[in-house]
Amino acid sequence: MPLFRRNQCCVHTAALPERLPSSDILRAAHDVALANASGPLVLAVSGGRDSMALLQATARWAPQRIAAVATFDHGTGSYAADAASLVVAEGRRLGLTVVRERARIAATTEAGWRDARWSFLHRVARAYGARVATAHTQDDQIETVFMRALRGAGTRGLAALAAASPIVRPWLGVSRREIAAWAAAESVAFIDDPTNATPQFLRGRVRHDMLPTIERLCPGFGAELLEIADRAAHWRRGVEELVDSFEPMVVRAGTVRVPVAPLVETTHDGRAVLWQALFSRVGVTLDARGTRELVRFTSAQRRGAMVTLAKGAVALRVGARGGDYFELRRGAKLERRSVEWSGPGALVPARLGGWRFRRLLARDQADRQDDAASDGWEFPLAAASPVSVRLWKPGDRIRTAGARTGRRVTRYFAEAKVPALDRRGWPVVLVENELVWVPGICRSVAAPHRPGRPDLIWYRCEREHDPGW
Repeated sequence: MPLFRRNQCCVHTAALPERLPSSDILRAAHDVALANASGPLVLAVSGGRDSMALLQATARWAPQRIAAVATFDHGTGSYAADAASLVVAEGRRLGLTVVRERARIAATTEAGWRDARWSFLHRVARAYGARVATAHTQDDQIETVFMRALRGAGTRGLAALAAASPIVRPWLGVSRREIAAWAAAESVAFIDDPTNATPQFLRGRVRHDMLPTIERLCPGFGAELLEIADRAAHWRRGVEELVDSFEPMVVRAGTVRVPVAPLVETTHDGRAVLWQALFSRVGVTLDARGTRELVRFTSAQRRGAMVTLAKGAVALRVGARGGDYFELRRGAKLERRSVEWSGPGALVPARLGGWRFRRLLARDQADRQDDAASDGWEFPLAAASPVSVRLWKPGDRIRTAGARTGRRVTRYFAEAKVPALDRRGWPVVLVENELVWVPGICRSVAAPHRPGRPDLIWYRCEREHDPGW
């Protein structure tokens, strides 16, 4: 989708019909946005004019929808503190719950401010079981599309704020000028952010210099950007519907699986589009390099093949439920947590490094005394035996019924189709320094499950977030 049509830079739009008064425009936009977004809202209010107008409007037109007002002090000086204080005062005057937070470390870039602010807003929204509502305007959309075009964004990125999102944006179809007129008529209190007027940051230069200059030379340029964004958003919705047809499975928070076939069978360009849409499902935005690596990775046919992307995100090929899948993971889920404990068999901790060791009830333990074939997630330990639990190591061996002289645990992992990435965080249980149990994978022939052992305690090991093997 080209940003400019050759020889048609200056696009003149037809005259608009007579506009409604600002109050009617804002009320209509507000009502439509809230009608399309069910549930309570957390209003993101910075103290600036647009967000303070959103606060006043929602408190007047839909007060029952407000779960809380959230304001974030970036710690950048007196303006930030004064703006947050204004939000608190106005929110309390209106009888609303206000959540205020100040950055512990002040960021120095637009990206840093944005990340800190959104981290705060998402936390507040989760706490209230609500959706975030922001005061982004039509002008913000024009600026965002232009900035993304400058950075070489593709069609997906050019949708900008018009892309489908859980974020509610009542003012997105309303101009900043219309909000200013309504705010003046209603005497809405606000504080101007001085960073909006400085050329130090890109958005300020775009807002005050670049876009006004282009608009003078090419009237209708802003409307053209909005049209591009709308078309991109429509295209993006089509891609999301296509991805939905693949039935991607949420394995656990931050992890999604999708069948291999749809990606393998499409074109090179199609793979690039699909990988971007799929990784968005786990909250990862791919850059150009990551997209290229994934397109190449699509052809990998070996189960366990893996590619690591920026910020620790991972894609790997796994076998599960009778088929092959690509599994996508957010980086935060790759942390290796410690599993290290030693003590008598009667005192195995209930939780170790993301795994649960649940002691079975007495009646269940009695049933197990004569059951030597209970599933691999259960195992008996003598109450007084010296037991240790640690992470699996590549050289670990275990004596099983099929290999009484010992066999590498790696082979059992492979037979169970456990991806190599997950093995490193898997616990193993040793009794008197001999490996006797790899939960869910294999058990040793030394398992003391014989009848007549009243001192045995049966445990069931479970992952706190079952990955669905």
